[in-house]
Amino acid sequence: MAHPTRYDSELRIFARLVGQLFVLAVLAPAAFAQTASQVHEPPIDHSAHAASAEALVPPDAVEAAAGDHGMHAGVPAASEGAMDAVVVDFELIDRHGNTVRDEDFRGRYLLLGFGFTNCPHICPLMAFNMGGALAATEHDAAGIFVSIDTERDTAAVSDDYATRFGERMLGLGGSLEQINSAAKNFRVSYVVTKTQSNYTVQHTAMIYLIDPDGRLLETFAVTSSPEEIVASMR
Repeated sequence: MAHPTRYDSELRIFARLVGQLFVLAVLAPAAFAQTASQVHEPPIDHSAHAASAEALVPPDAVEAAAGDHGMHAGVPAASEGAMDAVVVDFELIDRHGNTVRDEDFRGRYLLLGFGFTNCPHICPLMAFNMGGALAATEHDAAGIFVSIDTERDTAAVSDDYATRFGERMLGLGGSLEQINSAAKNFRVSYVVTKTQSNYTVQHTAMIYLIDPDGRLLETFAVTSSPEEIVASMR
């Protein structure tokens, strides 16, 4: 029986190396491609989200808002003098039951609007323009939609509504006392009328821009474009 020579041993080692190199040549490119696809993810396309948010705004919303002439469903709009008396102060509740205060947003711009989720025209337009401004600005900013309809809109319902208009948007709710306090501070007027056959919510509508120091910087009509709002973030 012939004994293996040194040449035979070296030949076996060489064959093993060739096999290992073949496996690497076949599998490594696929593994690298999978890793690269995980690391180099394509940029998120926000156009689809913007389109879905725009679909929430009725076609006649701008016309309806313009027709109010500073009124919304019969409630007088706040005067310019009243805006000078706005107090930037609120204590509300998020969808998880946590208390949210105005000071939680110090260090960034804040857009604030009051409305209700069943609002047919004005509120969707307001939330859309708020979300559009937040998407367009490079500043650190957030948007809050506060529902004044405490009976039908829980904080979770308000948040579900608000977040449909942008990833920087959130909805807040609260008790009747908390909502009344916030509305009073921001000079918002509203009336909820309930009958056996009807449920009506009337309110003033405005977009408030609060600066990173917590001061009221500007107020906008709900028809104001995102570009107008962004331009005031200085």
